[in-house]
Amino acid sequence: MKSVFSFLTLRTLSIKKKMALAFLSVSVFSVLLLGLFSNYYYSKAVEKEFVTVSNEATARLNYHLDYYYQQLQQSTHSLIQNNLIQEWLAGESYTSLDVQSVEKELRSYLALNYSEIQGMFLVSRSNKIISMAQYFGKLDRFSDEPWYGKPLQPDVDILPTHIAKYEGASGRPVMSMVLPIYDKNSLDLIGKLVVDISLQEIGRSFKSSQLGETGTFFILSGEDSIVYHPNEAWNGLPRSRTELAGLRISDRQDKPIQRFRGKDYLIASTRSPVTNWRIVACVPFDELAVGLSSARFSMFFVLGLITLLVICVVPLLAHRFVHPILTLRSLMRQVSKGDLSVQTESVPGEDELQQLSHSFNIMVKRLDELIATNTRLQFKDMQAELKQKEVLIKALQNQINPHLLYNSLGIITSMAYLEKVPVIEKMARNLADVYRYTAKFSDMEVDLEDELRQLRKYLEIIHVRFPKHFQSYFFINEKFARCRAVKFILQPIVENAVKYAIEPRGGAGVVIISAYDEGKDLIIEVADNGPGIEEEELQRINGQLRQISAQIDPSYAQQDSLGITNVHARLVLRYGADYGVCITSFAGRGAVVSIRIPIIHQDANADG
Repeated sequence: MKSVFSFLTLRTLSIKKKMALAFLSVSVFSVLLLGLFSNYYYSKAVEKEFVTVSNEATARLNYHLDYYYQQLQQSTHSLIQNNLIQEWLAGESYTSLDVQSVEKELRSYLALNYSEIQGMFLVSRSNKIISMAQYFGKLDRFSDEPWYGKPLQPDVDILPTHIAKYEGASGRPVMSMVLPIYDKNSLDLIGKLVVDISLQEIGRSFKSSQLGETGTFFILSGEDSIVYHPNEAWNGLPRSRTELAGLRISDRQDKPIQRFRGKDYLIASTRSPVTNWRIVACVPFDELAVGLSSARFSMFFVLGLITLLVICVVPLLAHRFVHPILTLRSLMRQVSKGDLSVQTESVPGEDELQQLSHSFNIMVKRLDELIATNTRLQFKDMQAELKQKEVLIKALQNQINPHLLYNSLGIITSMAYLEKVPVIEKMARNLADVYRYTAKFSDMEVDLEDELRQLRKYLEIIHVRFPKHFQSYFFINEKFARCRAVKFILQPIVENAVKYAIEPRGGAGVVIISAYDEGKDLIIEVADNGPGIEEEELQRINGQLRQISAQIDPSYAQQDSLGITNVHARLVLRYGADYGVCITSFAGRGAVVSIRIPIIHQDANADG
């Protein structure tokens, strides 16, 4: 319903408003389309650049962390090779003095190396523990540590961030590096060294690598817990318990843009080959796509400017173009009222409006000529129709009263029946049917089969007259039976053939009636084997036929003859100059009269 209302509203607008609306629509659509394409391709470029930059940054961070772990591991070689530590781990019994000596070695290492080490613990095969400080020595302080109670392993293991509570109730987040210790002599695994590291060094490295103004890097362990995040409250927690739970983090980077905290963020991650942890880069999209915001602002600015120009300039331009159209509309209204004397001002030029004005003048002039020509043609058609009716009436009149003839033939038929003379009875009946057909004025056209039916009755009379030697043949396909033809065109032609070809020879002759189609026309031929027509007479008759085709002479319609010229005149009046009668003569062998009419069937005539 709304679309119909909008369409009707649009139809009621003036052409000026339609032009302004069209210009505005095209301009807005073009700017919006340009903006959409620019936004799309710029976003793709930003995504691609972000993935490249984030991969480089995370690769550097991974390398830095891996290097840091390796350095830390190498710095402990001298410690774990210390004789006191080796003896304590390998021995089955030890004194408090031995423990204090080992603690001293641990504190010495700590004082000379990394300040971010929060705790160091020696763990023997029997799960005996010595820490770098004596007050760490109670076993119940380590029961919640992730490394406590784990069997010895031959490889270095780095445990993700957890809360170390051995220093107090609140604890602090640390990572643990578990280093295996081998006996120097037997190379047997005799214990492990656990080093708890604060996140201080990692924080400094990550803060020095930043994307955008508020972009962050954070680390996720293989179990999806947070190893490091700038928000220290999240360190050591499962990601599902933080705001990061809604992020889709995977090794695939085909869709880096995600919705986070009500904004679009770019998310990318890479795995560390050492720890198998993910370093994730998380940056607000707007911070990396600064140019996109400028492009959007420019697009809206240009859109507003175009709208202003369309509103101000298009009506002025539209008036210049619409004024000639309004003038033509006014003149067309005058033409619709019958005034064909109007003309537009002819302005030389090649633009469409100037050509339209010129064409309008030509159209009005030709329309005036066509109306005059049509009037003349209608008048001629009326004259032709009247002449055709007159010709038909003349052709059907036979200088005797038809009713008297019908009555006389009826009496002859009855007397022949009573006297038992069937030949005379048949001849009289056929003659009555022929004259009754000719005297019927209601139809100007009949089916060809009706015309042929009456012709056969006429030829039966001729056969009675010349019973021994006269022959007649019909070669007409049944598909032409329903073709329409002007009434009474075959019998006059056949009468001429009988008169000039059959009678002079005492009935010894042949009349053949045939038909064939030629394109959209039907050709009916009446052929005889008489002496033919002399050349001079043939030229005279053909000359009359050509003259009739060129211009109907009323004198032909007044002739008493029902011969070839009469038939030709009626065909030309009915169908035009391309149709009618044509005569071909063969000296000493006969003549052929061809009748050309258009193929019009009864059904097509009824539809028309």
